[in-house]
Amino acid sequence: MSEQDEGRKGALDRGLSILNHLADAREASTAELAAAADISRSAAYRIVEKLSTYDFLHATSDGRWRLGPAAARLAMAAVHSADVADVAPELLRVLVQQTRETVSLGVLSGDEMVFIYRERGPQSVSVNAELGARRPLHATSVGKAYLCGLDPRERTDLLRALALTPFTPQTLTTTSALEADLAKAHSRGWTEEHGEFDLASACCGAPIFDHTGRVVAAISVAGLKDRVEPAMNRLGPLAVATADAISRRLGYNPAPTNVHLRPT
Repeated sequence: MSEQDEGRKGALDRGLSILNHLADAREASTAELAAAADISRSAAYRIVEKLSTYDFLHATSDGRWRLGPAAARLAMAAVHSADVADVAPELLRVLVQQTRETVSLGVLSGDEMVFIYRERGPQSVSVNAELGARRPLHATSVGKAYLCGLDPRERTDLLRALALTPFTPQTLTTTSALEADLAKAHSRGWTEEHGEFDLASACCGAPIFDHTGRVVAAISVAGLKDRVEPAMNRLGPLAVATADAISRRLGYNPAPTNVHLRPT
């Protein structure tokens, strides 16, 4: 990049490019940062020196750069100020546009899920639930998604305490059947519900995690059974991608080998 081009690209832009690159790469040389920010090495050197002065960057013993304590403080402040009810709606509205189905966000309350956000799609649904509506963990995709996101020990304890009330002939009413269903969900990557709460409905779901790795909520995509069931393999990955995006906004940063649902 020429000096003239670098002049057009503000110092703040260049500094943010370097910080963003290190957030992904974890560590880089000055030359690598220059390439990532599309600036000269001399410009990169001046920026990293200034950032290190304010503790946004830290030099390793071999002369490479990592994010410093000031960057960590900013990151933690952002994470702790994030709330799922604040960050999720924008992404859930996109999911409605992608699926044309009704999308819901639920959190655990006692041994049930409570809807705290709901965006109706243009296509019809069998049950019109309002905000604050409660749904069973074992008979809905949003509830199953929350169960899948729990630590195995927490999930086992919660399953033992659940009253597996039948809502339709399709409801899973034994712990073994529910555990088998959750294992299938883990294999495919998302949860499914086929007429288990309402015979005419079907839905898929995925859990949401916070910066500590704990499940804090779950989402579902729901519609008429005859329409949703044939589309599960398209809707499920969309639900997972949206839940993942919400989790990232809450500061969740899984290891590359992690799967979205916890092992059963």
